[in-house]
Amino acid sequence: MLLRTRLLCCTLAATFGRAEEVRLLEGKVSFELPDSWTRGKEQSKQALASFSAKKGDAWGSVTRGTKGIKPEGLTNYSKAKVAEYTKGLSWLPNLTWLKQEMVTIDDRNWADLRFIGKKEGAKDPLNGLLYTRILATSFDGQLLEFIFSSNTDPDRATKVAIDRMVDSVKVRE
Repeated sequence: MLLRTRLLCCTLAATFGRAEEVRLLEGKVSFELPDSWTRGKEQSKQALASFSAKKGDAWGSVTRGTKGIKPEGLTNYSKAKVAEYTKGLSWLPNLTWLKQEMVTIDDRNWADLRFIGKKEGAKDPLNGLLYTRILATSFDGQLLEFIFSSNTDPDRATKVAIDRMVDSVKVRE
């Protein structure tokens, strides 16, 4: 585990320059924020923190739900979230789900959802706009969601940065 953490920090530092460790919920939740991103003001009572890319083309938040959710409820959460986004973005001609899976990370169940508005004829799965990554789990009986999006930046690097931030999430209870 320690080796994995050190390798991740080195990878993030090489990719982002300097990365800041963001700690939430008394240090029980953390992830790496690249120096190309900044912390914003919370926008809702459920938001623990909000973030945006300094160049203004991407943003994200960490929220904690007010309704209880147990680990076994994550599958239904995932199906509902996919249906919500698919219906809500029906105007987008090339909405492509890159991932909609239940995964286990450090013995914890997570819903891992990723979609993009792909460019016509794109060979690279990240070639497009409106990229969103959602990672959600049950934490102390509440939904804990990491949602990061970019809707104006066609640059693959922004999407890779979002994935690396989300992949660096650690939860300790």
